[in-house]
Amino acid sequence: MKKGFTLIELLVVIVLLGILAAIVTTSIISIMNNSRKSLSDTQINTIEEAAIQWGTINADKLPLDDSVYSVDIKTLADDGFIDSSELQDPGNNSDLCGVVEIKYDTSKNQYKYEFVRKDCP
Repeated sequence: MKKGFTLIELLVVIVLLGILAAIVTTSIISIMNNSRKSLSDTQINTIEEAAIQWGTINADKLPLDDSVYSVDIKTLADDGFIDSSELQDPGNNSDLCGVVEIKYDTSKNQYKYEFVRKDCP
């Protein structure tokens, strides 16, 4: 009588390991994508908060009608509201570029701040 594993037993183990590897890989990719999305959302919130602070100090520049005022990341960085060197697009590790559009909402009597991505120059 020979000792060892049969070919069928080895194939079953290899298939099971392959299935486990596929499940783990899928989970890891999902976790990485979720963390990139979370980082992107956090950075956008930081930029919008900086624009709110900028708008508080520069209220005389903001519109009181339906027009839109845009403040870019460079302006926020130059005025010391954010550190633009820390802003990277998590999707492709390039610089994060865009503007915050500031619009006055007459029905709520307040400003609305929204980040809009733009291509970097």
